[in-house]
Amino acid sequence: MLNLLRRIRQRLRQQPAATGLTVIEYEAVSLIAYEGRSAYERAREQAEYCLRRGSESGCRFWSEVALEVARRTCLLHATKTEQPPR
Repeated sequence: MLNLLRRIRQRLRQQPAATGLTVIEYEAVSLIAYEGRSAYERAREQAEYCLRRGSESGCRFWSEVALEVARRTCLLHATKTEQPPR
């Protein structure tokens, strides 16, 4: 976990490549590349960690990254279809 936090801190210090991605999109794509299927869970863990440490901005950032990961990996669509009809 400590190694992951170091990698994340290092990536946050770097500027995203000039690909037109936002910082959140860039982090989501990077996390997917490093973590594969567990990228969403890893982003949620980071959001919870930041919340426990009292960093609302960090929690907000990682929550947005988790949503972007879900969107890019089609998890967001799957969770919306699992809801019962009204």
